[in-house]
Amino acid sequence: MTPIEESRKLLEDVSRTILLSWYERVKPHYVTVEDSQQLGVEPELKYFDEEGSYRLKFARSDELDVTYGLTVLEQGDQIIVASSVNNKSSGFDLESFMKKLKAYYWRSRNEKPWTHAYFDRFTYEDLMPFEPLLGETVYLDARKNKADIVRLQFGLNPRHVDQLLQERSTLRDLIENYCLYPLRRIYAESYRQKS
Repeated sequence: MTPIEESRKLLEDVSRTILLSWYERVKPHYVTVEDSQQLGVEPELKYFDEEGSYRLKFARSDELDVTYGLTVLEQGDQIIVASSVNNKSSGFDLESFMKKLKAYYWRSRNEKPWTHAYFDRFTYEDLMPFEPLLGETVYLDARKNKADIVRLQFGLNPRHVDQLLQERSTLRDLIENYCLYPLRRIYAESYRQKS
């Protein structure tokens, strides 16, 4: 395996761990696939694990239909972590949601949340260059006859990849709390405001 393939595999493991952990935390509050077979009702929570792509789908009839995802990609010699939300709920203002995402990431990219000695001088932007205002890292994947997907693409800075891969807790924190959690929070806030 090449070093970039090894890095991608490790990032996939971290992404899988994040979504599986989330699934385990929320499953007591939803009907899972296993529960649905016993109860004879549609599942409200599903976990999908496909190579390099991990998704969590929440569905409650006439109330909620949304899927979150984490995907690890290679683009040339750079590794990309993509987070996404697939919205099927009616009355949801995607344009407003995307503006809120872009504004959040524009402000937060300069934060230095780390306590680890190697990372404490770096911002989110230093570790994962992200340009939300140009529309290339936050974009709408409009799909005919399917739900639209809002995708965010975070490129790992090659100068810091080796150190991040050695410090898995920092890497997990970076992906979970920078790439995924803000997307979840802003989506939930926007969902509550839908018409």
